[in-house]
Amino acid sequence: MTAVDLQTRPESPARWFNPLALRQSWLSMDKNDRVVEWAQSKLGIAVLHGAFLLALATLPVIRAKHMALIAMTLVLAALLPGRRGMVLAGMGILFFLLRPFRSEFHYTNFGEIWPEIGVLGAMNAQAGLMACSLVFFGLVLLLIENHRRKAVSVLAERPILSLLIAGTALTALTVLVPRDHGLFTVAWILVAYLSSSFFFIGYILMAVRQKGRMDNTTLLGYVRPFWANTVVPIKGPGYLAKFEAKDAAALAVTRLKGLKLAVWAVILFWTGEIVFNQVVHSTLGLPHFEAHLKAVAVGGPASVALGWAVVAIYFLERVLVFGAVIHALVAVVRMAGFAIPRGMVKPLGSRTISEYWGKYLFYFKELLSDFFFFPTFQRCFKKHPRLRIAFATFMAAFVGNILFDVICDAPVFAIDGFAATIDNFYSYTVYAGGLTVGIIWSQLFQGKVRPEDGFLRYQVLPRVIVLGFFALLQIFDDSSGVIPLGDRFAFFASLFGVN
Repeated sequence: MTAVDLQTRPESPARWFNPLALRQSWLSMDKNDRVVEWAQSKLGIAVLHGAFLLALATLPVIRAKHMALIAMTLVLAALLPGRRGMVLAGMGILFFLLRPFRSEFHYTNFGEIWPEIGVLGAMNAQAGLMACSLVFFGLVLLLIENHRRKAVSVLAERPILSLLIAGTALTALTVLVPRDHGLFTVAWILVAYLSSSFFFIGYILMAVRQKGRMDNTTLLGYVRPFWANTVVPIKGPGYLAKFEAKDAAALAVTRLKGLKLAVWAVILFWTGEIVFNQVVHSTLGLPHFEAHLKAVAVGGPASVALGWAVVAIYFLERVLVFGAVIHALVAVVRMAGFAIPRGMVKPLGSRTISEYWGKYLFYFKELLSDFFFFPTFQRCFKKHPRLRIAFATFMAAFVGNILFDVICDAPVFAIDGFAATIDNFYSYTVYAGGLTVGIIWSQLFQGKVRPEDGFLRYQVLPRVIVLGFFALLQIFDDSSGVIPLGDRFAFFASLFGVN
């Protein structure tokens, strides 16, 4: 319905039977004045939200309960436009109260250790979870106020480093203190909360001193924004404020862009599901990546052609699935009134490794840049430009990349043990190392191709090299430890005929 082109000049009825014309009308509807005006009406707002939520509901990558929260928040924000900021903050706070942790494993372990906390253990686990969330909100509020007033200067000047040190100390306690000790329970709960919100809190503290002071309630709503489906924040409140719609027309345009992106996410997801799962794997019988990797590692047939086919298909599958998830989350943010950029923009067209990395997972790249690259770049090797870029890239793509996963998995150290948990990161360390070398080479040494170099050297070869690099690198992109590093190397070698 919103795809109908309502331009001022009369059009031929034949236009409505032209797929290319309909596609163009759909893509340009946020620039069509009459569509934008319609999208501001009560009917337009209702239709936009109904269509958006219907599209989002077809994506199984969003849990049903989270979908319900998203729907409730967007509807309330639409019904109360004058209190939209309050609605978004309130629903973010509610989301964190109900779902503060990263994974189901954390909730299971919380339920097991909560009765051991003493007199408070008499409450059921869900009530205890909400009580702990309120206490954690209080701690975050103290951090925010300290960042404003600089009462404790060390925490105010180095907030991220202070959080990291505190998280490391608490994680060490969970490893060293016996599990039946009361200190273990308190430390593990704090680690679980901090690990799932570390980078969200970091962005909140960055926003405290930016122009345009935000009240504490608004900031607390970003400890877990209602759209958050992963531990990777879509930047922070300061960044989002720059893209907030300031009037009804801008809000209508932003919502139209959100609807378009949601539909594109649906197309990507179900294209991947039908083409790869139903046709390539089910009908044609191409094995899935992990199954084939395990088979080769234990001595199964190692056909070079089959191995490359599995790697290529797995690479494309990941791009489509990640693209669908990222687009869906960004679409929700846009429907909430923030016209932020996409989280993935045509990565398969990249001609350099650094270009692909920036286009593939934009907001994860931004997180690594904000927390690791820029702080390093501002402080180190100022008289040596090339070394300065290389070292800052190393701190982001290698140190930051690994540290991100270690922080998110911090609660696991107490359960699986320090050594076993570290073992899980061997493969990801190889991935981060390869990525770092590739990006630095791309930034400092890769020559820039030009159209006059010819079609093959400009359009084909650079893209083949970039996509081949990331397709091979994905073999090691895992921090679960399910498949040992040796098996991954064995599979990697089999792609080049080495058994």
